[in-house]
Amino acid sequence: MKKKQYIIPEMEITKIQNMSLLAGSVDANGDVNIGGDPIPDNEEIIDAATHEFDFDFDDFKQILLLFVFTLTSLFASADTVTKNPADAPDDGKKHAMTLYLKGGGTVEFNTLSTIEHVTYLPGVGMKVYLKNQTNSIDYLYSQLTQIEYVIENSNNTNANWAMVGKDMWENYPEAWRLEYPQVSYSNLSPKKEEANDKNQIVVKTCDPYGITYSLEWDNKKIANRWTCYELHAGNTMSNVGRKDDFKADAAVYNSSELSDYSNSGFSRGHLCPSADRLCSTEQNKQTFFLTNMQPQYQSHNGGLWSRLETQVRDYATNDSYSDSHCDTLYVVKAATITDKVNINGSEVDGIYAEKCNGRLLVPKYFYMALLHYNKATDTYHALAFWTEHLSTTQPVTYLGDYAITIDELEKRTGIDFFCNLPDEIENAVEAEADLDFWNLTTTP
Repeated sequence: MKKKQYIIPEMEITKIQNMSLLAGSVDANGDVNIGGDPIPDNEEIIDAATHEFDFDFDDFKQILLLFVFTLTSLFASADTVTKNPADAPDDGKKHAMTLYLKGGGTVEFNTLSTIEHVTYLPGVGMKVYLKNQTNSIDYLYSQLTQIEYVIENSNNTNANWAMVGKDMWENYPEAWRLEYPQVSYSNLSPKKEEANDKNQIVVKTCDPYGITYSLEWDNKKIANRWTCYELHAGNTMSNVGRKDDFKADAAVYNSSELSDYSNSGFSRGHLCPSADRLCSTEQNKQTFFLTNMQPQYQSHNGGLWSRLETQVRDYATNDSYSDSHCDTLYVVKAATITDKVNINGSEVDGIYAEKCNGRLLVPKYFYMALLHYNKATDTYHALAFWTEHLSTTQPVTYLGDYAITIDELEKRTGIDFFCNLPDEIENAVEAEADLDFWNLTTTP
């Protein structure tokens, strides 16, 4: 499915104070100096500007990237709004813009034909990269009176930023990411001390490899709702070994404990696997928080589930495992924690109620949701795996037997996956189960 557009939504930039910088690249008369960089190599600025994004950092200076926009598609209709230079656009869906200079005059950009992307530095300025040019045109907010944007009238009502609203950027600043499912926006608490019967979003990070994984934790059920993460060339190196550092997670109000698993008959089954995070000791240890676990029969954990984990890792690192190169694989892994799930129109148990010990919720099904992105062709493909959580050994020869569409997975779980994709892409890829693309076969 051809990607028409994906733009990262912005957080407010008014909360960071303006900084005194060197002379900018736009003079008082509005003349543009394409060469040079007005942003000094200053630690204070680096701290304010650094933020993790899915982007090709080889092309640009990583420490200066904060809000990156990929501006490539046409749109049918648009409105115009005017912003003060220190204000962030409301939703990030901005295309053409006009800059009003303090020295008089304007600079106009027809984004549809001239701009490759714009980088916003909070409280500082903006770097405009034109198509087919490697140097940016730089503007300090102190040189501008206002910025006028053209806004695309697109509809992505199920995206996390649309569901949660502006408060999300302060409390859940990573929830715009493509790997994120729709968060439980009506049942979330951003404060641990107030989350005794609420869900929490937890993000584990590790320098310099960025986000290890994110998850949604249900404090009332003492269970993981989902773990999501990315696999790409920047975070799949194998530099260390497995650390086996199992531990409770102090980030949540009511974490699982090691004692919950003792003599339970169930293994502590990873969602983001240890083998997916071997860049550093810290990164690997983060996979052993019990919030990243679900109780599993070892026959499932070390059998079918382990085989699928290997397959997923291969999709991200070995081109022979899918029908095109994967630049980023967006992954969601979880298990059913609701009493009932709907499979092919029939309501069935979602947990092993008789095996739950009060603090250990035992799922009856496990699943994975995958989103494959190829940068060269600008295309996405999606697929889900669904497995029954059994105490017996399950076959692993024909993994296509476990494949379903994302649409079907959403029906079974009630969770909206890859909701931050533009709707036209989301609707197309979530309806497909192209086993040939994923090089999967089913039992003859």
